[in-house]
Formats: sequence, structure tokens, C-alpha cells
Amino acid sequence: MFHQYVLGVFLLLAAVYSALHALVYKKDPRAAFGWIAVCIFLPLLGPLLYFIFGINRVRKRALRLNISAQTENIHERHNVTSDNFDAQIPDSLKSLDKVSSRVTNLPLTGDNQLEEFFSGEKTYHEMLKAINSAKKFIYLCVYIFKKDKIGKQFIDALIAAKNRGVDVYVLIDGIGEHYSFRKVRRTLIKNGIKVLLFLPPKLIPFNLSINLRNHRKLLVIDSNVSFIGGMNISQEYYQYDESVNTSLKDIHFKATGPIVHQLQNVFETDWQFIGGKINTDSDSETSSFNKPVICRTIIDGPGENLDHLSIILLSAINSAKHTMILMTPYFLPNRELVAAMQTAALRGVNATIILPEQSNLNYVHWATRHMLWELLNNGVNVFYQSGTFSHSKLFVIDSIYSLIGSANIDPRSLRLNYEVGLEVYDEEFATKLNNHAQNVLQTCRRVTLEEVDSRPLPVKIRDGVAWLFSPYL
Repeated sequence: MFHQYVLGVFLLLAAVYSALHALVYKKDPRAAFGWIAVCIFLPLLGPLLYFIFGINRVRKRALRLNISAQTENIHERHNVTSDNFDAQIPDSLKSLDKVSSRVTNLPLTGDNQLEEFFSGEKTYHEMLKAINSAKKFIYLCVYIFKKDKIGKQFIDALIAAKNRGVDVYVLIDGIGEHYSFRKVRRTLIKNGIKVLLFLPPKLIPFNLSINLRNHRKLLVIDSNVSFIGGMNISQEYYQYDESVNTSLKDIHFKATGPIVHQLQNVFETDWQFIGGKINTDSDSETSSFNKPVICRTIIDGPGENLDHLSIILLSAINSAKHTMILMTPYFLPNRELVAAMQTAALRGVNATIILPEQSNLNYVHWATRHMLWELLNNGVNVFYQSGTFSHSKLFVIDSIYSLIGSANIDPRSLRLNYEVGLEVYDEEFATKLNNHAQNVLQTCRRVTLEEVDSRPLPVKIRDGVAWLFSPYL
């Protein structure tokens, strides 16, 4: 009897402590309420789940490793200067530039060049070409690296680079690694390549950060060229076929110029964060382009860089005067972003959202449908892209400003994942992305308020239940 009393008191204290911890430290009220309910109504399992999945330990670890100084490192180590581009930025976007500068603590960089790739075939060709031309070092950060036909081409290229004296560093997410049954890591390590996993699930020592993933896709070579976007390394992205269910559409980008230093520092900081050391020569060749592009890196993650993307997206939407185009595979925006999109449409902005009609994650698709009526009811245009699942991500306002990178518009990307993006102030580049979006729209169908409202009641209930769990999706 006494033992049962002690156990009961212990469970009660654990439940109360966990619930209070969620109340104090969770910033999203829905997430806080959900965790409090789980802790109270599941006295043993709830606190355990919260202890494993709910507590953000990354911020403390970042402070301990002095990760917050990463933006200072960019200025000091790579000698990046904050040039004055005020005259080249439209008046309508100067407040956005000010917000981004203060949030990221990074300067705009000029004299860059960006190249967009709308197919995996072109993307992988250019990435492999760059790897094969590497002379000093290669940094590769990827969420999923499969050992399939395309993966083997990258493995061979990385090994060949290592054999000719190039320092090769590969960072693979600890959960993303398990998307491939055959592990790339083993082959790379066997051939002398430095490989680390980002927060892999472990029993000894027990890893309590398995809900925090590195979703960045970065390739940096010799401080001269980098690749960024949404593509992992997998055959699924190569020559997508509408008749193949596992085929994926996506967009990727090649960057040259001073912006490469900022992206290089993102990788070096991640490598340091998980205990690695890098000794590379970061000197780069200077380049000059006929039409230089102005851009800035946006680093987002659950530690020191929390909410960077959300704040900049919110500011960008509020800055839009004429058009806003958003393409994303997963769409579960927070209340602030929903309100900003509604307000933009109500003040006359042609706000367009392009989503895949068939998602690879049905529960996310259901949750999204539950909240679409709010946008449709206030004049936001929503389109479904049919056919092969589109993993593409882009954001363009007024055919002047673009935001590209690895992040989706959902709680996981904006709150839990480590993401990286580029904001670009360039009319020509934005026009290219806008034209791509317009071409995609030719194959889309418009979602109407009547369609959303006419869902059968059981479907509405299912979608609503999925939406309740959106902070955890």
C-alpha cells in the first residue's frame, strides 16, 4: 500500500512538473496545451514523452558551444563586408531589408550569381561537375542520401575527390539516414571520408533530441560555389515521371560569389555543433559578374536562430504591393502568417498559394484542408498541382524579392528543423521564378471555398482532428 502511495505521488509530481514546464517554455499555445493535456491525462507516459520529445535542449547546447557567435565568424573569418545596397533596393522593400538585417545579423552581399534548376537531372549534373572540379575541400550537408543509382554517382565522385587530396566532409541527418536501407555512411567512412550524423537516435548515450532534425541541403566547394534548395540525393528527384508514384518534382539553385562564405559558415557551425573539427583553407577566387545579384543567408533552427524565417516571411508578406506567390509541399502556417496573407489579399495583393494535390503525407494534407477556408474566404488564391508530388519551395513578392531554400511552411520547418534559405533582391531572378510558377499554374486547378465547405462531415472531422495535431506534424 505504501509503495502504491509513493508511486502515485511520484506520478502526480512528474505530471505537474512536466505540465508547468510546458506552460512556461512552450511559445505556441496549442503546443503548450497539447503537452499539458498529455502530461496530465497520461501520468506515466505523458511526462516521459514530453521529456524525450518536448524539451528543446538545443539552445543550451548552442550557448555552451558558443554557436550564437556564428554570425560574427562570418564577418571575421571570411571578411564579408556589409556594403550599402540601399540605392539598389526598392523603397517598398527597405523595411524588409532592415528586419532581415537585424534578425539574421548578417549583411547583404553583392556581386553574386544565382542559377536555378527545375529538374533533378540538371541539378545533379551541375553538382557532380562541381565536385569533380574541387581542389581544396567539399562540404556536403543533406537530409536524405540514398545509396541508389544517383547516390552511387555522388559516392564515387566524393571518393575520387578524396583520393586526389581534397578534404571531404559529409553531414547526414541522423533520422534522414534511415530513409535508405543501405547506408551511404559506411562506404564513405571506409574510403577515408569524414562523415558525421546529426543528432542520431541513440540508446547509449541516450539522445533526447531526436525530434530536432537538420533539414538543410547544402553543397559548398572551395569557398567558390555552393548549391542550396530542396533536393536530397535520391533517384526520386532525377528525371521525374508522372507515371511513377515515387518520383518527385523540386527546385535547386547554384550560387557563386561572396554569399558562398555565409553558406560555408552554416556548414562549419553545424559540424562544430555535433563535435567535429574543420581545418580548411577558406580563401576563394574573386569573381565579377555582368549582372550581380544581392542576397543574404537566413539561418533558422530551434536554438539561437528560432523564428528567423517566420519573422522574415511575415515582414515580406506585409511588404508586398502587387503579387505574392508561394509554392510549398507542406502548408501549415502559424496564425501570424495566415493573418498576413489574408491582409495582403484584402488590400489588393494578388496572393497565390500553390500546393500539391496529392501529398506523400496524407495527415498533413488533411490538416491543411481544414484551415484553407480562412484564406479562401478572404481572397487568397489557392491552387492544387496535379500529377507527381511537388516538393518544390519558392516565395516571390512583386517580381522583385525571392526567398528560396530548404524550409517548408509548417511547424516542423519553422520551429523544429534546422533550415537554411537565401533571400534575393533581384528583379531578373524573381521574374524567372515567377515565370516558372506561372507555367506550373497552367497545370493546376483552383481550389474554391465551395469545394472546401462541401466536404462530407466525416471528412471534415478527420481533417479537423489532423489539424489539432499540426503543431506536432
